[in-house]
Amino acid sequence: MDAHVMDCSEADGREFVRRVTAVVQRALAQTGGTVLSALEAEGLTGVLVQIGTEGGWARRAGCGELRATEVAAWVGRVVAAVPARGPEFAGLAKQLIKACFQPAPANCRDSYIETDGTGRCRRQERAYDLARISGAHCVDCPHWAELTQTAHVAWLGKRWHAGSLELEAHCGVFLPEDFRSLRCWRP
Repeated sequence: MDAHVMDCSEADGREFVRRVTAVVQRALAQTGGTVLSALEAEGLTGVLVQIGTEGGWARRAGCGELRATEVAAWVGRVVAAVPARGPEFAGLAKQLIKACFQPAPANCRDSYIETDGTGRCRRQERAYDLARISGAHCVDCPHWAELTQTAHVAWLGKRWHAGSLELEAHCGVFLPEDFRSLRCWRP
């Protein structure tokens, strides 16, 4: 079998669809959008399974980084699968493509603690993270698969600007478990 074309079993495919749907529905709900209809969810997840079968699973397994042109083409396919959502769906689609197919880097890039010139750390702001399917972290952060939620919160809490109480109070936004479930899934 070609290293860039991998298939998943029917049961794996159903599990992937379940996990993707949970992440997308939560992301839409937390941004005030309407959740996907059953038909939209079927179209979206169907395209993602096609992309995975065509070589995305291999990328996720670490057989090459995603190229910007590849991501853009895949995002276009995802957006086309839910045409009623329009171009504004592209941002969520890009995050979703990276979540599903980008391999995790060997080391954390620590972007969740980066600050701008004013000292603002946007990835630790609840309002900012509500618009991200991964919350505070990069979509490909290695900690999603390496740590349990409890260990992840303890680890992050030591470096959380507002203190660990805020992180714990809004854990569902900063460290959504449906997203961890998706990142931990393997075909």
